[in-house]
Amino acid sequence: MSESPQVSVIIASHNEGDNLVDMVRCIVDDPCGTELEVVVVDDGSTDGSGLRAASLTSAKRPVRLVQDKALGVARARNMGARCARGELLVFMDGHCYGTRGWLPKVLEALEDPCVGLAGPACANLNLDDGSLGLGATWFDASLDMRWLGPLGGTPYAVPLLPGFCHAMRRRDFETVGGYDNGMSQWGGEDLELALRVWLLGFELVVQPAALVYHLFRERIPYRVDPAQVLYNKLRLAFVHFNDDRFARVIAHYREWAAFQSGLVYLLESDASARRRELRGSRVRDDDLFVARFGCAL
Repeated sequence: MSESPQVSVIIASHNEGDNLVDMVRCIVDDPCGTELEVVVVDDGSTDGSGLRAASLTSAKRPVRLVQDKALGVARARNMGARCARGELLVFMDGHCYGTRGWLPKVLEALEDPCVGLAGPACANLNLDDGSLGLGATWFDASLDMRWLGPLGGTPYAVPLLPGFCHAMRRRDFETVGGYDNGMSQWGGEDLELALRVWLLGFELVVQPAALVYHLFRERIPYRVDPAQVLYNKLRLAFVHFNDDRFARVIAHYREWAAFQSGLVYLLESDASARRRELRGSRVRDDDLFVARFGCAL
């Protein structure tokens, strides 16, 4: 294998157990012909899954293990990108399973320089009913994501791409600043990046010909603070939305038990500085986003 593989598949993981091992095996064993490495960022796991996944390494498809703790999804993915060697970066959850040959199909979408973020169709691993999610949108000020159904058989633009699988050129990832390190442990970091990529002038494209299964779990296998999850939503809205739209998000969550704590987290963060910074570099605004994609925000 050459010193610099074309593709780095980056998986941030915490106590994913057999899911992570099976997923890495699926990537390593896929005979798609793409030269790649797998970078597993083990964020404080106690189940040994990172070491088990790393044992699947091969000369043609190495699996590299990076270990740290208390990073959270955004920072773990950024660390993985720093350690990766590929010029194409594919960020995935630690509980996904790709169908044969899915990866080259997703990467084809990045051949268009206008595309900054690409992703596959998503199927529910536990629900074999034929339903697919192809990109996503927001349907109200809750900023709860709604999957979109199929609109065609070739790659097409969507408003948001969920982070179970994000593919980007390294240079574009670095240009937009990667995932937001100001996001807390879990929740919304994927949609924040997707929106920011679009606001900075790129298109987001889903590839219907590529299918990845995602494990939708009833509960997350680690503790999640509701106030931190809410903080992530408030941060996204404050940084990227105009005042009226941000006020609607505030109004939606004002009566929630976690609201006060979430708002305190926001006020104590660097969100104001980040808002000023990004307003000076984006080429589109949230009004255009809502108008183009018909989001009810």
